[in-house]
Amino acid sequence: MRTLLRLFQFVRPYWWLSALDIVLIVALSSFRVGPAWFIKLIIDQAVPRHDLHLLTLFLLGLVGASMLTNGFTAIETYLEQYVGQRVIFDLRNVLYRHLQSQSMSFYDRNQTGQLMSRVTNDVSQVQFFVTQGVGRLVNILVTVTLNMTIMVLIDLELTVVTLLTAPAIYLYQKKATTVMPLFRLAQRRMADLNIIIQENVAGIKLIQAYGREPYEARRFDEVNHDIRTIRLETSRNMAIVNPGQEFVTMVNSILILTIGAYRVIHGDLTIGSLVAFQSYALLMWQPVRWLAQITQMAQQALAAGERIFEILDTPLDVAEKPGAIVLPRLRGAITFENVSFAYGHDRPLLRDVSFEVQPGQTIALVGPSGSGKTTLTNLIPRFYDVTAGRVLIDGYDVRDVTLESLRSQIGMVLQEPFLFDMTIRENICYGRADATEEEMIAAAKAACAHDFIMEFPNGYETIIGERGTRLSGGQRQRLSIARAILVNPRILILDEATSSVDTRTDFLIQQALDALMRGRTTVVIAHRLSTVQRADVILLMVDGRIVARGSHRELLATNPIYQQLYEIQFQLQRHGSVSSLAEVAG
Repeated sequence: MRTLLRLFQFVRPYWWLSALDIVLIVALSSFRVGPAWFIKLIIDQAVPRHDLHLLTLFLLGLVGASMLTNGFTAIETYLEQYVGQRVIFDLRNVLYRHLQSQSMSFYDRNQTGQLMSRVTNDVSQVQFFVTQGVGRLVNILVTVTLNMTIMVLIDLELTVVTLLTAPAIYLYQKKATTVMPLFRLAQRRMADLNIIIQENVAGIKLIQAYGREPYEARRFDEVNHDIRTIRLETSRNMAIVNPGQEFVTMVNSILILTIGAYRVIHGDLTIGSLVAFQSYALLMWQPVRWLAQITQMAQQALAAGERIFEILDTPLDVAEKPGAIVLPRLRGAITFENVSFAYGHDRPLLRDVSFEVQPGQTIALVGPSGSGKTTLTNLIPRFYDVTAGRVLIDGYDVRDVTLESLRSQIGMVLQEPFLFDMTIRENICYGRADATEEEMIAAAKAACAHDFIMEFPNGYETIIGERGTRLSGGQRQRLSIARAILVNPRILILDEATSSVDTRTDFLIQQALDALMRGRTTVVIAHRLSTVQRADVILLMVDGRIVARGSHRELLATNPIYQQLYEIQFQLQRHGSVSSLAEVAG
């Protein structure tokens, strides 16, 4: 019930349209009783009297009631869909914006396929109920009340006979409610199916490279089989409910005709009253039989609503404080004060990290895999909140400022660049949509991307495919660098931004990055020797701690761990950057 009430909160902004829809439903129910009443008048009055004028009048009334019913049905159907679609539009937007507001830790805990399922499949299930189920439920209440009243006025005895089958209808409706757990299970397994599809589409190259198609097919078949089994079990239950109600309705009609015909023969009831009563009884039971379908829609909607509100009720790990400060134009000073970080109750990934970066400095983070380098950089734009300590930008605690003013002044180039299935122009300008043509081209040239872009027939209007699949790794990386250059940030975070390009392009891009980094604070997760040598300060990280700091020459001369990293990670590259080890050591 709580879930249902929360869903109806989204209807509140359109309460007057919903009220108008209910008025139309009441009017429709009134018009629907007209034809049967006019038929009664024709049989009981016009025909026995052989009165053509009266017959014509009643026939016109019959046609008029039918025309009004059809006209109001069209208006009510559109209004019902209009309100329903607006409600679902709002619900989907609220859910999507909540997902966008979540921190990276939320996405670490939730699978992409599960989230996609809740925004698409679950919202669609709610849509069916809001656009169709609610209107039908109101229709049932009005129709049953109105028809029951008229039936009592026509003949009380036949009304009692009609109600004798109500317990059987109730039992079938109760049977329909037992499928709720099945709907919940089906929704969960549909989400699992989405996960498999999403992973298979994203990793199809790996799947084919290792010949794992049969294995993935079995994974898909297992979940798909579960969904089929659940759906069939649901259908078996509903296959009992729907025909059962049809049979009960038919039995009710036979009882009415039997007793009514007997009454007509004995002169206690007119033929017109019997025909009209039968029509009203069928008109009453018809929407009642919808209860099974409405129950099914409601159960699916409630199961989906629970999953939607499970997301909406997830608190924001990273949220702006009330009255958060809007950052002015940054100078670029970064300070970590005794920072520790852990995911929930897991082992800390960063422990008591402290350092300072002056505006315009370049700091390189080096260390073995899993030492916390990426985690550290993710705390600067506040993708995560620290577990202990503070991260300061120009003296401002990042938790005290607005996220937009913070992140708009930070540029990021990742080792695995992400590009959208849009044009090259849209990807470069993604962080700054108001950039001029000249600024965009200048950024592309600075990233050594302009020449290869112009080789495409459509130039900057070229669609690059999902994640930039139509481009090489180096081309994708250069576009991501151009995107960062165009933003003109005060702080740069580079996760080895030139790792996907060849030596010549690396040299050209490094020149562009040198110009870009001049006067800006840059934090580099470094793997290449050339990158490390350019840094003002190098932080050596091991197991979430900073164990040494200094220049490349100082660490190489004094720190055994750094010496080992140098030998392992840099020895294959050193001859591309310097002529000999002696030159590196200085």
